[in-house]
Amino acid sequence: MNPFLKKILAPCRMEYVALDSDLRILETSLNVARLADCPQEVKPGKDVRLAFPELVGCEEILLAVLQKQQASFDIKGIARSTDNNSPLYIDLYVSEYQDETTLNNQLIILFEDVTEKMVLQQSLIQRANEANLLLSALATAKDYIDKIIHAMADALLVTTISGQIKTVNRATQELFGYSELELINQPLSMIIPNPTSCMYATSDPSTLGGGELFRDVEMVCRTKTGEEVCVAFSGAVVQTEVEGLQDFVYIGRDITKRKQAEAEIHKALAKEKELHELKSRFVSMTSHEFRTPLSTILSSSELLEHYSESWSSEKKVRHLRRIQSSVHNMTQLLNDVLIIGKAEAGKLTFHPEPLDLCQFCWDLTEELSLNKSSELKKINFVVSGVCKTTNVDEKLLRHILTNLLSNAIKYSPPGSTVNFELVYQDNEISFQIQDIGIGIPTADLAHLFESFHRASNVGNISGTGLGLAIAKKCVELHGGAIAVKSEVGVGTTFEVRIPLK
Repeated sequence: MNPFLKKILAPCRMEYVALDSDLRILETSLNVARLADCPQEVKPGKDVRLAFPELVGCEEILLAVLQKQQASFDIKGIARSTDNNSPLYIDLYVSEYQDETTLNNQLIILFEDVTEKMVLQQSLIQRANEANLLLSALATAKDYIDKIIHAMADALLVTTISGQIKTVNRATQELFGYSELELINQPLSMIIPNPTSCMYATSDPSTLGGGELFRDVEMVCRTKTGEEVCVAFSGAVVQTEVEGLQDFVYIGRDITKRKQAEAEIHKALAKEKELHELKSRFVSMTSHEFRTPLSTILSSSELLEHYSESWSSEKKVRHLRRIQSSVHNMTQLLNDVLIIGKAEAGKLTFHPEPLDLCQFCWDLTEELSLNKSSELKKINFVVSGVCKTTNVDEKLLRHILTNLLSNAIKYSPPGSTVNFELVYQDNEISFQIQDIGIGIPTADLAHLFESFHRASNVGNISGTGLGLAIAKKCVELHGGAIAVKSEVGVGTTFEVRIPLK
């Protein structure tokens, strides 16, 4: 069946006119005039273009349809102005039709009232436009919020209730060294070790309502490279668009530099306290160590002044030697203070030169033995390995060995032996000094190489507490190490190891 005839049989909103080849109206449906621009022109014999001006200019197309050169023609969405200003829209369909009685070809124009459809379509378009405007506004708002989030100097993370990361900003990526793709959908524990136990006040965060969870909780986190950073986190619970489902928001501020500054301040305060204690020990030591030789000098000089005429030459010499010995001790003390001062200031120089260590140690052993009274100790010097010339700083090495040997002699009982061994190895040399003296208490071992520190069991044995500190500084300038093993009442062994360079 002809599709246009189907339209004629359609509901009453369809109307029609039949035209001849001159486009004059032959026949009309009952209510077609209501769809015309000029209803009074819808009469048989009238030019259809008077009633429907939309056809003006379409004559060639209409003729082509009539001559079957074109199957059909249509115009859609024609708008009319009605008397009551209500909208009216029609669609126009043109087709050729042969009259069975006259066998003449005619044009059939079907008119469909599409007002309802057009109004509905316009309403949908308007709603679609409104929806697009709303979506555009939402997109603009989201873009604005995203810009704010990404401009934040603090790190921001949003996670699910189970701790899976949903959102991060640029500061988070820069702080932890991960890209956004590397963080999204990963557990929060990837950057914050065990966050749940450290941050939540409840074992079941799902029972919390919206709002702040915690503030400025300091956490040690780990970056992608394994570096540890200290971050102060604040966190809150936020309700998602799904009722009963919550997310967690974390705001973190990198406080690594602040913590380092605090540590430096504490370190400086500790150093200041240490310097204060050092100053106190220095004053105490110098007042004691200088008082004794000065008293000796003063008493001997006064005796010589008043009684030298009646004394024998031997007695005079004895008091003069007492004065000389006291001056020597004071000079040695001042030298030690100057050396430790240079070492603390980094001004103690290191000048290695070739030295015959075996001969040097023999000479030093003999020198120390001659300087001690006959009742004192014997120094037993031995060499292990092949003696050879070695590059060392002779002056610094003398400080090391003199202090260690002098201490071994000073703290050993009369008649005992101090063992002194020089050991040659492939890559280093070592010096071992062993005594069977009073030993060093365990509590003092940790402070043994500190300036002016003396063991708690030295009693009345004189000393400045500088010798071991000087020895350690001199060993370190050689790139070596010094170690000690000691037991109270048994003895002490010092070992100095110096690399061969």
